[in-house]
Amino acid sequence: MDAPRPITPPGWYDDGHGQLRWYDGSQWTQHTAPLAQAGPPRVPQQPVAPPRQQVRREDLVQVKRSKLVWILPIVFVIAALVGALSAVAAWNAGGFDADPLERTYADFVRAEQTRDCAALEEVTTRSFRDDLYDEPFTCALLASRPPVMQGGDPVWGMRLGPVGILLVDDSGWVGLDGERQRVSSVETYTLIRQDGRWKLDASD
Repeated sequence: MDAPRPITPPGWYDDGHGQLRWYDGSQWTQHTAPLAQAGPPRVPQQPVAPPRQQVRREDLVQVKRSKLVWILPIVFVIAALVGALSAVAAWNAGGFDADPLERTYADFVRAEQTRDCAALEEVTTRSFRDDLYDEPFTCALLASRPPVMQGGDPVWGMRLGPVGILLVDDSGWVGLDGERQRVSSVETYTLIRQDGRWKLDASD
């Protein structure tokens, strides 16, 4: 039986040409080193991953702008839908049902003709009363003046949320500063929802 052949361990060995050569345990390799710098074998380095590409600020700005191109239209569409739904809700809460406005106008005419100060204040705003008499309104002023309003016929009205518009045919006789004058006109009254009820706020 043949004796086992000795196995040469891997290492650096003199290759007889004035340099060291790496023997991997089974064969000579192409790795060499100067004879004077004998040392451990050079370990192949692991592949180095390429450096990560840095993101430039300009690129981020372009990405953000590209997103805005499709985000902004969506925002506008949503805003339009919300506005439309709000308008529908407000319209359903008012619309062309002018009965509350007509009742307020009738209460105003009745209070002014009967000199009922409390009733007049209940259906009108302070600015409306001051404009009605061209001076700051007081109950004493109401009692000292002849009725200004003789009443008219409401011809059209609309409510939209807390604001109402009422057109009244005011043709008839009007007393102003002790004189009665014949007028023929359509008056526009603006009403607002205040303190739980409608009040006359302005006229034109």
